[in-house]
Amino acid sequence: MSAEAMSLPTSKPRQPAGLFVLAGSEMWERFSFYGVRSLLVLYLVEALQYSRSDALSVYGMYTGSAFFCAIVGGWLADRFLGQRRAVVLGMLLMMAGHVALGLDQPVGLALGLLAVGTGLFKPTTTAMVGALYTPDDARRQGGYTVFYMGINIGAALSALIGGYLAQHYGWGYGFMAAAVGMAIGMVVFMAGWRWLPAVAAPAPGPARAAWTDARARRRIQVILMMSLVAICFYLGYEQAAGAMTLFVRDHVSPQFLGFELTAAQFLAVNPVLVILLAPLSARLLSRLDWPEFRVQGLGMLVLGASFVLLHMLQGRAAQGEVIPAWMMVGVIGVQTAAELLVIPIGLAVVSRYAPAGWAATLMGAWMLAKAAAGFLAGQLYGWLLPTGLSLYAVLTAVCLAGGLLLIALSGALRRYAGMP
Repeated sequence: MSAEAMSLPTSKPRQPAGLFVLAGSEMWERFSFYGVRSLLVLYLVEALQYSRSDALSVYGMYTGSAFFCAIVGGWLADRFLGQRRAVVLGMLLMMAGHVALGLDQPVGLALGLLAVGTGLFKPTTTAMVGALYTPDDARRQGGYTVFYMGINIGAALSALIGGYLAQHYGWGYGFMAAAVGMAIGMVVFMAGWRWLPAVAAPAPGPARAAWTDARARRRIQVILMMSLVAICFYLGYEQAAGAMTLFVRDHVSPQFLGFELTAAQFLAVNPVLVILLAPLSARLLSRLDWPEFRVQGLGMLVLGASFVLLHMLQGRAAQGEVIPAWMMVGVIGVQTAAELLVIPIGLAVVSRYAPAGWAATLMGAWMLAKAAAGFLAGQLYGWLLPTGLSLYAVLTAVCLAGGLLLIALSGALRRYAGMP
């Protein structure tokens, strides 16, 4: 199947109760994570008087660190802590980080707590969804759709609520709202404890055995290669809360459909569109039944097209034109289509093909791609500034290169890994 994570959930058979516990916990964790993500660059520039380049650099280091910690967190969950304990510890650390930001504690301390907490939480919950199903359970497809919808509901609420509180009451209220969201997520997780998959920390033997098995080793290698190419996608995707947010603040009209949106609230457009478009995307991809890697390659090409549009809008803004909000929403819509072709499918590939003892570790490897891309995304603006090269032109080239590579190698990768 080409759309492991994108098929619509059906009424028969019913999804396991643990899925809704994990989706609810993930929704509130994403509420807290995206609450900080939507405010961080604006907070650094407007409240702490960072330069644009320095603020983007800090944002890149934060997102990079958060997802770099994911591979370590996944490894600790798989080998030592056990998945449930890793999730609870991650929640506590993230809550402490949000409170630190809300109380004007040092930014480095707060972001460090958030990064380590995210690293423990994120790969582990994603792997736990896969543990709810047997390898051939058809419900897995709908399960990851439900899980991904929870992510985007949390992201939309965080941008709308956090952006409103920060604008009308102060930055601390926006960050504290993220802490409250994290607390709710912990309550949901603990209340649903008995429905969670009982995956204890395994001995290192299964992981070593998987690596000595040729077929399992090839699947690990293909997942790692897929994660490496995903850097091209995430390098562009992570611009949303950085350079694109500053572009919206400086050049885009806030008026949209009778509402006045702050720059932070524009970040709610993407998750709202994901919620609306995911069912349509699921049906379309299910009928096409394209190989997973070809679909992801197409998604990267679509993301590249969005940066062509942004390059054009940047040219109009340079001439003093105020960009209508609907045009920016249109660009975000194109990026949302790209996201639906890349991210959920990547999660499902890892979940389905990861050998025993490697699920959370390889989920962490997928997120390590986000770490590298997040760091590079924050630095790229500063690196390109003295060269005169357009940020969006460079991102177009990177996305097109990554997409064409995946499409070209799609069949070879599937054959090498023995994927049906």
